[in-house]
Amino acid sequence: MSIQSTKAESNQLHIEPASGRQAGERRRWQSMAVLLVGNFVTILDLFIVNVALGSIQKDLHASPADVALFMVGYSAPYGVMLLNGARLGDLYGRRRIFLIGMALFTAASGLCGAALTPAWLIAARALQGLGAALLMPQVFASLRVLFEGDQRRRAFGIMGAVQGVAASISQLAGGVLIEYGMAGLGWRWVFLVNLPIGLAALVAGRLLIVETRAPVPAKLDLRGAVIGALGLALLLVPFMEGQDHGWPWWSVVLPLLSVPVFGYFLSYERKLSARGGVPIIDVALFANHRFVAGVVAIFLFYSAISSFFLSLTMLLQPGLGLSPLAAGAVFTPSAIAFFAASLIGPKLAGWIGRKALLLGVTIFWTAMALAIGIGATSPDNLPLLIVSLILNGAGQGLVIPLALNATLSRVREDQAGMGSGMVSTMQIVGTSVGVAIVGVLFFSVIHQAGELVTATRTYGHALAQATVYNVVVVTLSFVGFFLVTRE
Repeated sequence: MSIQSTKAESNQLHIEPASGRQAGERRRWQSMAVLLVGNFVTILDLFIVNVALGSIQKDLHASPADVALFMVGYSAPYGVMLLNGARLGDLYGRRRIFLIGMALFTAASGLCGAALTPAWLIAARALQGLGAALLMPQVFASLRVLFEGDQRRRAFGIMGAVQGVAASISQLAGGVLIEYGMAGLGWRWVFLVNLPIGLAALVAGRLLIVETRAPVPAKLDLRGAVIGALGLALLLVPFMEGQDHGWPWWSVVLPLLSVPVFGYFLSYERKLSARGGVPIIDVALFANHRFVAGVVAIFLFYSAISSFFLSLTMLLQPGLGLSPLAAGAVFTPSAIAFFAASLIGPKLAGWIGRKALLLGVTIFWTAMALAIGIGATSPDNLPLLIVSLILNGAGQGLVIPLALNATLSRVREDQAGMGSGMVSTMQIVGTSVGVAIVGVLFFSVIHQAGELVTATRTYGHALAQATVYNVVVVTLSFVGFFLVTRE
């Protein structure tokens, strides 16, 4: 089939996922290039705010709870709405929903850059999260259906590299923008930089992305989305707000109430599926035990990544007194290590199989353990801290693309959108949960520190104690990845 005929068919209402594979070689890779721009900016915005937290907190007079909400206010709605974002792509076309999501994300970035109060910024970050939830699943699902075999592994490897570089260079990029941004806008540039990128992606996406969709009934599970959002809010918000209010009764009761809410959510989804409806989560996927193991492992692994970046950023800036640019520069070796490892990963997997993924988890675990030792004994030892970050980046670079490919390869092609949505959701919800828990652990140590203890030592001990969580969840993720890759 020619590229021209594929383009014509992409505007029809019933294009099967297989149509992407029939497109020309050049068109598939062009599609991926544009999709990865969206992938890049959504991941970038998960992390770029880290290096700006100190500046934002000072400028907007924000509380510690607000600081956490600047991060989770983006990732929570992002995670909650991802599954509906994936379903929208299945129903109405992945290119179309990608472009709508990119437009919303770009507009919300402008609102973030104009924020005058913490509440304004948190609300704008939530809109950013909704935009990301629309566009991000289309990236995973499109790559899943556009490529096969070795090309799919290569595509996911490239996507993993893009995600890792976005996460790692975000710190340095944020520092440069804050320190050298024009017009004295400071931290606002970490959001405003999305405007030209988003506009360029909208134009290129309209021209280049191959349209695909899945043959499913055109109905959204809005009730399921609301129930899921309520459960996540009950779980996360009390953790973030409770500390500012002295841990009142509701900070304990509300997370406990999230358990029956999530139980009702799963029961509702199961009944909706039995009635022939289109649930936000296809309960049939839960019978795929290896896929479930991979999803849980991804959730745990991602909860360790972003939460550690929060702890480290606070150590580098308030603790060691580094500028945003200098703090961002500390992360640069991690970005280089990630990029190199993500390119090596697929080849390494070809040589040693599933052991490559498990090796990556082990390297990442070692980085976390080393960070605990550094924080507890010598938090101002930047050379040793950079060594731990190199291991951190290398571990992530091996794990992320291999984990995504191993997990999504366990689902059928007609479940690609749903499976991709579940994986994306666990990435982002894992980020939210990790930041919420580590934020509580970290800031609790800061609040309990005596006045005679130096800032460097206090923030180092806070990082060490909070990172114990990271070590535990990475250990558990190893078990999940072992199960998903087991022959």
